[in-house]
Amino acid sequence: MSATNDGSLSRGRIWKVSLLPTLLIVATLVAASLQASRLFEESLRPDLRAKAETLAQTAALQFHRAADLGIPVNRLGAADAYLDDAALGHEEIRYIGFASPDGHLLYASRHLRAKPASFFDKVLKAHALEESRGLARLDGDLDLVHPVESRGRVIGQLHLGIDATYVEQRLQEIHTDILITLFVTALVTVEVLMALMGLLVLRPLRLLRRLLELGGAGDFTRQARVRLHDEATRALASAGRLVRGLNRRHAALDARAARTLDARFRFGDPKAPAALEEPGTSDLRLPLFVFLFGSELSRSFWPLFVKRLYQPGPYFSESFMVALPMSLWVTAMVVCTPLAGRLLDTRSSRVAMLVGMAPAGLGLFMTGLASSLTELFFWRVVTAGGYGIVTTTALLHVARTSKQSHGARSMGVFVGASTAASVCGTAIGGILADRIGYAATFGVAAALVALAMALVLLLAPDLGPVRAREEAGARPTAASAYLGILKRGRVLLFILLAAMPARLVLTGFLFYLTPLRLHEMGFTEAAIGRLMMGYFIVTVFATPVVSLLADRHGWHRGMMLVGGGLSGLGVLLFASASGSWPLLAAVLLVGLGQALAATPLLASIPPLFAEECAGFGLDALLSVFRMIERVGSLVGPLLAAALLGTSGFVRSTHVLGVGMLALTAGLAAYLFLRSLPPTTPTPKAP
Repeated sequence: MSATNDGSLSRGRIWKVSLLPTLLIVATLVAASLQASRLFEESLRPDLRAKAETLAQTAALQFHRAADLGIPVNRLGAADAYLDDAALGHEEIRYIGFASPDGHLLYASRHLRAKPASFFDKVLKAHALEESRGLARLDGDLDLVHPVESRGRVIGQLHLGIDATYVEQRLQEIHTDILITLFVTALVTVEVLMALMGLLVLRPLRLLRRLLELGGAGDFTRQARVRLHDEATRALASAGRLVRGLNRRHAALDARAARTLDARFRFGDPKAPAALEEPGTSDLRLPLFVFLFGSELSRSFWPLFVKRLYQPGPYFSESFMVALPMSLWVTAMVVCTPLAGRLLDTRSSRVAMLVGMAPAGLGLFMTGLASSLTELFFWRVVTAGGYGIVTTTALLHVARTSKQSHGARSMGVFVGASTAASVCGTAIGGILADRIGYAATFGVAAALVALAMALVLLLAPDLGPVRAREEAGARPTAASAYLGILKRGRVLLFILLAAMPARLVLTGFLFYLTPLRLHEMGFTEAAIGRLMMGYFIVTVFATPVVSLLADRHGWHRGMMLVGGGLSGLGVLLFASASGSWPLLAAVLLVGLGQALAATPLLASIPPLFAEECAGFGLDALLSVFRMIERVGSLVGPLLAAALLGTSGFVRSTHVLGVGMLALTAGLAAYLFLRSLPPTTPTPKAP
């Protein structure tokens, strides 16, 4: 089948068709966002002054009450601590001071006490040139003065220092959040449009073409199952009615006439026709995207969420307990990975997806309600088990329905959906956690998983287990296949050098060390999510380009090596970076490296290990690959936690970066040796 007919060109046309409505939607949202931003900016500055005046009135009550009781305001005890408490929790308020009517500072909050005595003289002079009534600007701050009265006379003045850059910082964060939301909206729109175009247009037309091809060959035994009622499916239904009519007429013929026709044509049972299905690599893309979107919402704040529940104990350090759920997650995924293959063989991909999504959704919801680390660990394992089944099912579905000549592009469907979901989940999750809290964010994640289950029921084809059984043939059982593959040293060495380092950097560096480091540097949850999103954005844009170039030019191995090198350099750059832009550049470099290394990786397995694929099956080989690969994900957080506890952030990051470069050099040597002609025959797979 040509590239034109196998769906690859159609995906390009779908992308073009999806781009126009996406741009229109984004343009509309941009206009609405600009208007909302302008209105918000106009109201924020007055609101900030109004809040400061309200706080001043509240703080003045105790001085007013003391004066009413006859206590001189210059003899109040603990007034400094009172002002400290009054300023606490108001990040835009730098200080609060109380001065006598003649301008002597009597009491001050901590920040004002730390300033030299000349500072308050500047405050008084600034009010002589105040820009508006009661408000003066000095040294980047605004000083609001509020008179305190008792029985008709002024007993003192409260001075509130307002951070003049607070409004600009909040506006900058809001503008950034708006841009992120627009970007996520564009990604979600493209994903949904591409999936719907594929399901509503391409899939019915593909089935119609297949039905006509079978009819042209004299085969009238199969019927397509029509579940929707649009133009394309109506055309398919019309062809199906024609086939059913032929089968009914065939069944009504006498035996002699039927035998004459049976010599040239094949007819089916008009009451129970065989199903016609044409599985594609994009069948599960939309449910998978929505599921991963929900699962990734906690990515940017997960270590911070675990730290909130940590209680110091005699046995385990905080860094170990924060890393432990990430390792339990990977362990549960590894344990449940074989279950996905078994469900595919005995049931169907639709059933396997639903079996995985149900516990994942429940686990996400209950994780948000966890009140102890024990509860959190339990529900994290439940979530991870479902996550492992879903992702492995999607991967095996893509592997079974893709063609080897377009392996990287087909795997790019899986990688692209998972990466786009990671972009959306990481960015929106950080914003949601900042606005509505952790528990509500996990509730949103569970709702998205429930939506993914509904999409599976509505859109995913029910292929049944027959296809898997036909393909399995006389191959060994799953257990014996796994053992046979594990005995192959060259397979294990490739996974150890190519897959495990990438996963180790991903979980140990990006998911564990990066949020902790950024939080330590003063970044909020939303800011951490924004910066980490850079990793996924570059992966989204790089993945289709990398997969196309890898398939077209056969650059799979070279891209893996370049990707490993860039990942190592990015980790090393992050260790020495301090500002937002250098940190972002390091994260982008790691993302580009991971895209180069991961996208052609799965597509490299069939040509590199053709003998193992033929002997054990591609499903078994990919399952073993994913299991061992996830060992890297398991080790990553624990190794990073151990390094962080013993040598600090910079050295631990250096170890990860240098290790990544060393293992990439080992992979280069391995691939070079594999390219040499064999000197000894390789033991054959069964």
